[in-house]
Amino acid sequence: MFTFFIVVAYLLLSVELLILVRSFRYARRERRRRRKKYAPKAVILAPHYGWNDQIERNARLLLRQDYPGEYEVCFITHERGKEGADDSYGPLAALAEENRSVRVVLAPNIVDNALPRSQKVQNLLTAVNRLDEDVEVLAFVDADSRVRKDWLRKLVEPLSDETIGVTVGARYYVPQVLRVPTLVESVWINFQLFWQGDHSFAMVWGGSTAIRRKTFRLGEVSRRWMRAAFEDHQLTRSVRNLGLKIHFVPDCVVVTETGRRTWRQVMEFTNRQILVTYRMGLRVQWATIIALFVPKALIVLGALPYSLSSPGRLAAIGAIPFLEGLCYLVAGLNLPRWLRREPKLARSQYVGSFVVPLAMSVAVINAVNALFHSEFVWGGVRYVLPSPSECHVVGRESE
Repeated sequence: MFTFFIVVAYLLLSVELLILVRSFRYARRERRRRRKKYAPKAVILAPHYGWNDQIERNARLLLRQDYPGEYEVCFITHERGKEGADDSYGPLAALAEENRSVRVVLAPNIVDNALPRSQKVQNLLTAVNRLDEDVEVLAFVDADSRVRKDWLRKLVEPLSDETIGVTVGARYYVPQVLRVPTLVESVWINFQLFWQGDHSFAMVWGGSTAIRRKTFRLGEVSRRWMRAAFEDHQLTRSVRNLGLKIHFVPDCVVVTETGRRTWRQVMEFTNRQILVTYRMGLRVQWATIIALFVPKALIVLGALPYSLSSPGRLAAIGAIPFLEGLCYLVAGLNLPRWLRREPKLARSQYVGSFVVPLAMSVAVINAVNALFHSEFVWGGVRYVLPSPSECHVVGRESE
């Protein structure tokens, strides 16, 4: 029986390895592909919440894109009831005064106006409804994302292919402090990048994505957003319903530099991500976590006491978390060359490889939690997801 369970664990590791190899082959193929120039008028939609030096630097990088066509940047923030506008409004307005190609949109507050969607979705809806008619491509990026100068160009070019509905990049966390919760969160996020590719289970991530405005309208995305919690899940469903591809661009990875995180913050964030994925009906992604991680966790925990009396069995069990960490290190070689040169990347990857089993255990907890909960807190607001097409705003979360 012991041998059977060990074989199962190693078979699952082999599946992970095959996924990783496929990711390498896809990224290499995409980086070698030469596409025709395509640079219609575009707008970068960047929702904001809060302000600090890092966010200001990220905002200014959006103004320096080497995009060969015309583009503008639309920064979006929101009202905060009696407190006035969000802290980001003043600095963003100052940026707009410095640059003609920048506009700032102030969206209504969802709690005060009893709107049935998340604040981020409301921000995006407000901005989309105010765009000029000659804008052909919408690009989305998160405020905590650091982009390269070629980010917009590389994200838009594949849209010249009419079979591609949306292009997506990915986020990569680079911890600035080497604490266990921070490292676990970064590994949890970064492992998802290595499974990206041109396959039917691909998903949109709203922090680095572009879509033709025509596709946006055909997919009735604005209507879907009217009662949505997360914009990217509805974009995923819209593009799939149109029979178009979700195309991953491996060089459009954006960097998020993470600081000191607590376990409470990590669990709140990871639980929210998987809960929304499950409640939005994207069950294959949820089931993948269960299928790949739960059996191995149970095998290691269950067989460890039994194997203590045998060095051979102990080695067979102990090698499983070691190989998981090794996969994480090898997967890092698939990152864009410029990212692999990040000063703190190599160190955080090496140290992070030791907490890979812990990060996967967190993923298991997230997947199980999604079965029993439909509430989450995001940006100081509590939400409930009663169905894949509904979002109820409960109210502000008391501190």
